[in-house]
Amino acid sequence: MEAKQLQTLKQNNALLCQFIVKLSAFYEGFSDKIDTELKVLRGHLSGTPNFSLAAVSIEKLNKLLQHQEITLRKYSVDTVSSLEDAMKQLQKIVFEDTELKGLTTQELIKLNQPVDDIFSIYKLYSKAIALHRIALNKEMVGLEPSETTETKSTNNESTSARSIKDDNPHYRSILVELNHLIASYAQKKPNDQQLNDIKQRLDEGMDEDQLLKSCVVILRMIVQDAMSEASLTGKVIQSLHRSLGEVSSDVSNTIQGSQAQFQQRQAGNEQLKRDIIHIEEAVSESSSLEALKEQTQFRVEKLVTTLSEQQSNDQQGQEALMALLSSMQSRIDTLQQQTSVYKKKLAEQAMQSRTDPLTRLPNRQAYNERLEAAFTKFKENGDLLAVAVVDIDHFKSINDRFGHAAGDKTLQVVSKFLKQSLSENDFIARWGGEEFVMLLPQAQMADIDKKLNEVRTKLAAMPFKFKQEKVKITASFGATCFNDNDTTETVFERADEYLYRAKRNGRNLVVTDLSTDL
Repeated sequence: MEAKQLQTLKQNNALLCQFIVKLSAFYEGFSDKIDTELKVLRGHLSGTPNFSLAAVSIEKLNKLLQHQEITLRKYSVDTVSSLEDAMKQLQKIVFEDTELKGLTTQELIKLNQPVDDIFSIYKLYSKAIALHRIALNKEMVGLEPSETTETKSTNNESTSARSIKDDNPHYRSILVELNHLIASYAQKKPNDQQLNDIKQRLDEGMDEDQLLKSCVVILRMIVQDAMSEASLTGKVIQSLHRSLGEVSSDVSNTIQGSQAQFQQRQAGNEQLKRDIIHIEEAVSESSSLEALKEQTQFRVEKLVTTLSEQQSNDQQGQEALMALLSSMQSRIDTLQQQTSVYKKKLAEQAMQSRTDPLTRLPNRQAYNERLEAAFTKFKENGDLLAVAVVDIDHFKSINDRFGHAAGDKTLQVVSKFLKQSLSENDFIARWGGEEFVMLLPQAQMADIDKKLNEVRTKLAAMPFKFKQEKVKITASFGATCFNDNDTTETVFERADEYLYRAKRNGRNLVVTDLSTDL
């Protein structure tokens, strides 16, 4: 029976080893260090398994995987954000196709939901690619005829690159997203030659192969940044842990020193008691004054010696204690400085993660957080709350005619103007591309309609000039109020639909719940 159980155990171990080997091969590719250690683990478990070495390898993998959690989470967030931007651009390209626009809206709602694991991202990618393929098959054109003509007349591109750029909306969608990513990284790395080269090639035009290579370069930068942040966070935590360990050691030494000093004082006190008792005995037992004098002198000298030793021990103990306390204070000061620096960096990272690098407006993450808080207040108290979506008209033509630097400047000026046009309680964020989203609390729709039309009129009157040419910049607006049965998704979808009504009806318009004629 024991032999049979042993055989079964061996078979189970072999099966488990095979499973671990196959599973480790499946997860290759995320980190070079993890890949190397997985290869070592497979070596220990292949053939005749060495479980001792495998256990060591598994322990190393556990530590490596813990360090990669932050990187993986940031990779997931960045990837989903990129997908959201791509779907928004596709939605603009296909806005006349009701069915495809509805599918992209549904996908955007899914992208705003939490992503539990990295494999969910592949499903989102698959759906996004499928929607782009549908758009390609329907041969949707992303530019108006006038814009296409301007593009052909102002760009000195090769014939193949120009053909792809003009006729392929999928290419244009990727091109726009790549430009946004480069703009974000250009703020962080203004002197990066590789970024500047890619931006220059984008302005000149590139074929699909060059575009793909450029996308790979940007993706590598995203991953490297994520890993650098994770590494820095790990180093800071290790430094704090080390400082705390040193403080703990100082505290232990202080306690031990105090205990030793207390024991020495107790021993000295006992010796003093014995010396006094001996003096008393000498007084009571002495037969003559001379003998008493001799005995007393001997005992007093011993008493003085004991007191002197105790005083010396006290002084040494006090000095040692002060040295330990001084060391501890120094370490605590260092720890406080490290903590302060780390808190400041965390605050900066939190701010950066919620701020659009180009316009310095809050980004989509900040908007989602603000929206959740406002929506909760709306549900609890019934406070008035509205959402408005803003899109700069003919923005692609600005990029095509005057270059992406002009487009970036336009976004910065318009975003600053929009923010200054709102009241203190209002909120505006950059949604993506040339689109912005507003939260407008405590206002009736009639007042919102009036305010947005005033903003629209003032924007259209602003003087813009690119390359000595005056350009009129306008924007379209869609705004709606929350109703009792609304969710955050349905309200945004309704505001987005109003925005596209404004686009279809000539642009430079405000469409709200009151615009029943459009």
